[in-house]
Amino acid sequence: MSINTGAGTRFAIGPILTADLPKDTAAAMTQLKGLTYVQVGEAETIGDYGDEAADVSFTGLADGRARHLKGAFDAGSTDITVGFDAGDAGQTAMVVAQKNRSRYDYPIQITYVDGYVDYFVGKVMSSRKTNISNGDVLRRTFTIGINSEIFTVEPA
Repeated sequence: MSINTGAGTRFAIGPILTADLPKDTAAAMTQLKGLTYVQVGEAETIGDYGDEAADVSFTGLADGRARHLKGAFDAGSTDITVGFDAGDAGQTAMVVAQKNRSRYDYPIQITYVDGYVDYFVGKVMSSRKTNISNGDVLRRTFTIGINSEIFTVEPA
């Protein structure tokens, strides 16, 4: 495998889940891979995402040494910036997801040019129009709060 640019990466959203994602990794991946996704058009950037362990620290009196343990894992949130297109089905699906107040998550699929695919579930937390100026493309930024681990599928 070699390095690549982000060119050719595709971002898509699936239908709202009707139950929590299975806790078993294999079952969760099977469910996520079996869904139908709609590509979000004109995606420009996808922000950082991925698990990070909370730092749980302890300092013993006897040795005065801080020790660090791993606490809860959090995949955080990521921003997806798109060139605003009111007629794009994927952007419309993202707006609908942002307005939906259901407790259930939306599945997300990110497909890279080398064939790797990342899946995760989360909630679309915001949908903001940005870069409103005379000399720039009107953009929209969606923020997704990630509520699962990141499931990576290698190319076949």
